[in-house]
Amino acid sequence: MSAVSPDLDEKRMTFLEHLQELRVRIIRALKIYVIAFLLCWWKADILLGFISKPLEKAWHMANLKDAPELHAALAEPFTVYMRVAIYAALFVASPAMFYQLWAFIAPGLYKRERRMTISFVFFATLLFCAGGAFAYFIALPMAFKYFFTLHTNIPGTAMRLAPMQMVSGYFDTVLQSLLIFGLSFELPLILLFLGIIGLVDHRQLWRFGRYFILIAFTVGAVFSPPDVISQTLVSVPLCLLYFSSIVLVYFFGTKKPVPEVKLAKVSAGGSVAKKKKKADE
Repeated sequence: MSAVSPDLDEKRMTFLEHLQELRVRIIRALKIYVIAFLLCWWKADILLGFISKPLEKAWHMANLKDAPELHAALAEPFTVYMRVAIYAALFVASPAMFYQLWAFIAPGLYKRERRMTISFVFFATLLFCAGGAFAYFIALPMAFKYFFTLHTNIPGTAMRLAPMQMVSGYFDTVLQSLLIFGLSFELPLILLFLGIIGLVDHRQLWRFGRYFILIAFTVGAVFSPPDVISQTLVSVPLCLLYFSSIVLVYFFGTKKPVPEVKLAKVSAGGSVAKKKKKADE
C-alpha cells in the first residue's frame, strides 16, 4: 500500500492504540459468545440429539442390528452437554465474531476495502457453516461407517469385536471435526483477502498449487479412514477450495506488476530477434 494514498486515513494508530482496539474487540466478541453459549446450554439436549445423528446414520448404513448406544459414566453427560454448548456457540455467534474481527482489521485498509464489511461477514459465516455441514453430512457418517466395518468376528475364535461408543470420545470427535472443517473452508476468503491487500497474487498461488495438493491429501489421510474413497472425499474439496481461491484472486485481487527481470528478458529476446531479422535481410 502506498503511504501517500488519499484512500488511507491521515491519522495513524499507535501500537498502544492498536492493543486497546484489540482488547475492545475481544471483549465484545466474548460478550456475544457468552450469550450464544447460554442459549446453546438452554437447548443442549436438542443439540445433543442433532450431533448424535451422524452415528445413527452410519449405524444404519452399516446394516447393524438393534440401535446404537452411547455409554457414559455417571457425571459424564454433564461435561458432554457443556462441550456441546461450547462448540455450538461458536457457530451461533460466528457472524458477530467475524464482524469484530473485520472491525479490528478495517482501519488499516483502503476505504474501498473497508466497504466490504457485509460481504466479509456474510461469506465468512457461510463458509464456516458450510465446512461444518460437510463434516456433519458427509465426512463423519462416511468415517463412522468404515469404523463399523472393522467390528467383525475374530478369525480362529468364537469372539467378535463389538462396537461400544463412549460418549466423550464420540462427541469430542464430532465437535472437533465440525470446527476443523469449518475453519478449513475459510481458505478461499483468507486467500482472497491476502490477494486484495496485495500480499499474494494468482501467479504465486498457482505455483504453490502442486504443494497444496500434497498438503490436502496428507490432511485427508490423517482426518479420514484409510481407504482411497474416504481420503478423496476429504482432500478433493480442499483442492477445489484452493483453486477456486486462485480464480477469485485473479479477478478481485490487487494486480502485481510483472517482475523487472522478466521484462528485461522479454525485451532482450525481442532485441535479439530484431537483430537476427536484420542480419537475415
